[in-house]
Parts: sequence; C-alpha cells; structure tokens
Amino acid sequence: MSVLTDFIGDRIQLNSVLIVACFVSVLLMGSQSAASYPTYLLALSLILSVPQWSDVFQERMSWLLLALLVYLCLTSLWSEPFLWRDAASTATRTLLVFCFVVALAECQLRGQVRRWLGRALALSGVIAVAAALWVYVSDIPADGRLKGLGQLDTEVIAALVFGVCMIFALDLIVGQRSRLAQLMLLASVLMIGVAVYLSDSRNAWVSVVTGAGVFLVAHRARTPRAFMAAMAVGGLCLLGILLLLLLGEGTRDLLLPRGDSFRPDIWREAWVRIAPHGLWFGLGINTSDNFVIVDLEFLHPHSMYLSVLYQGGAIALLLFLTLIIVVLRTLLVHFRHPDAKLALGILFVALPAYLLDGHELIDKVGSTWFLFWLPVAVALGLRWSHPRQDL
Repeated sequence: MSVLTDFIGDRIQLNSVLIVACFVSVLLMGSQSAASYPTYLLALSLILSVPQWSDVFQERMSWLLLALLVYLCLTSLWSEPFLWRDAASTATRTLLVFCFVVALAECQLRGQVRRWLGRALALSGVIAVAAALWVYVSDIPADGRLKGLGQLDTEVIAALVFGVCMIFALDLIVGQRSRLAQLMLLASVLMIGVAVYLSDSRNAWVSVVTGAGVFLVAHRARTPRAFMAAMAVGGLCLLGILLLLLLGEGTRDLLLPRGDSFRPDIWREAWVRIAPHGLWFGLGINTSDNFVIVDLEFLHPHSMYLSVLYQGGAIALLLFLTLIIVVLRTLLVHFRHPDAKLALGILFVALPAYLLDGHELIDKVGSTWFLFWLPVAVALGLRWSHPRQDL
C-alpha cells in the first residue's frame, strides 16, 4: 500500500504513465480528440507544478524551443481567414506540445527512459504492430498496403511510427543480457520490419532503415567522431544506391512505383503561394494548405520543412532548423549516454521522412510528438542534467 501511495505521490512517475498513455492513444484511438485526454492531464500536472521545473528556463535550448512554438502560434493572427476559435485551438496545442517536451525531459533527467518508460513504449508499440498485421491479414486492402490503427490511418505515418517502435525494441536488445529475451525482441523487430515493408511506402522504407542504421552505428561507435565518419560513409553509400535506382530505367519503378506522386507540382504550387506575401513571416498556421493538382486534392505540402516555411516563413524555418542543429549537437556531446543514441535513431527516422511528408509541427498528440518532439525532449533532458556541458 505504501508503494502505491509513493507512486501516486511521485509527480514524475505519474507523468511517465501519462506519456505512455499518450503513445498508446496514438496507436489505438481513432479519434484525435479522445486521444488528447492524457495530454490534457499531462499539461495540468505541469501547470500545477511550475516551481518544481521552472529551472528548465536556465537552458538556452528551452528558449529556442519556446521561440519556435510561440512564433508559429502567433502566425494564427495573420492566417486567412482569421478565426478566434482556430487561434485558441492553436494556442492550446502549443501549450500541450511544450508541456509534453518538458515532462518527457524531466523523465529523462530522472532516468525513467532507461528504467521503464522505453520498455513500456516498446511493448505497446509491438502490440499495436501485431494488431495492425492481424487486421491486414484478416482483410487485405484492395491496394495491398498496410495501415495502422488509431491515428495511424495513412500508410506512411503508420510505417514511420512503427519505425520508432523498432528503435525502442532495438534499444532493449542492446541492453538485454538474456539470450531468450534477445531472441524474442529480435522476432518483434522482424515483425515490425514486415509491417513497415507492407506499408509499401518507399519514404518509410528509406527513413526507417536510416534510423535503425544510425541507432546501431551509434552503439558500435566509441566516439562522436567515429560515429560521424561512419554516418558520412553510410550516407554517401545510401545516396549512391538511390541515385542508381533512380537513373536505371528498369529500377526506377521499383523505387517510385507511383511515380513522383505529384510532389514537384505540389511544392511548386506551395512556393507560388508563399513567394509574393509569405516568404519572411509565412501565410499563417491556420491558412488552408490544400492544393488541387490535375483534379486531385492534396491536403498539405507533403514536406515538413516546406510546411513550416508555408506557415511561418523564413523566420519559422530558421528557428526549426536551428533547433534541429542544437538537438543534434547536444546528442553528440552526450554521445555516450544510451538515451542520446536512442534519440539519434528516432530523429533520423524523422529528418529524411520529413523531406517528402509531414505537415503539422504543432498539433494534438500524433506522430510528430514521437518522431520529432520525443528526441527534442531527450536532448533537453540531457542538457538539463548536465548544465556544464551546455552548448
């Protein structure tokens, strides 16, 4: 009874449970509004305990994070059309994202990621992947492409989040001493790999392989310099393979079975809208970014980087890229920490994937929280716990 009381009274333990609930809600709940309830509780927990974590603002990275979030939120003021309801919704989402990052950073600072949070996320992810495969086998879709459950209602997003689950499972394998447990985890990784393959998303294939490769190289490399050298060689090899596949007439269809999916046309149309009036400050986070190409409607620019430029202009894009650089430098400074290696793997699932997909950096709980904001939170936690190594 005393153990239960101590657990309930431990704010960071409760926040860890709520973070797992956020992850599970993305995997299983089809309604984004219903999936957001754990995030509201998490935000409430943070708001009621501000004095206990306010020292996070001594870290310059937290101000960079806040600048990006607040600026994108403010762009709602010049969105077309301007609606107070949309502006209020954006402000709420901004607060939820910030609270999630701080709460997860606190969990990392306490050591919760290594203790049980990573295991819980890996287990829930494996169960969700198994459920998605069962649904797929029970009723194979007409296009033969696997989707996930819950918020993972598109093939590419499902595959990318499954890639995050794969990184968590690989992290457990690396730290596991039991041979039987390693074999079971390896079977889980293979199952996730099958699910990613069945998504038939080339973007996800490349991005998940890149993230898993970065994670494994990080665990083999002894120093950041050795890691960066291996990354450079691996990146050049991967780029060379992709170029060979693209240039070969017989292999181009293998890499791009659906052609370019109108990406160049979508990006061109987005630039035409941005260039006249939104280059510096953006068109606003709530401005419609739907595009009609050859009588087909596309709901966003299909590139996170272009979406940030579309919404917040060069200012937002500069803040976004600066945050990515700071996160990468932080993870390299703390390279020997297992959480840094975990975050590097997840981040390198997101960064290449966002070249061709992604559109809402600030949103209710969803894939972006775990593809991007999770590594950001880990980096913030590492800086928070080692202020002398702050950059």
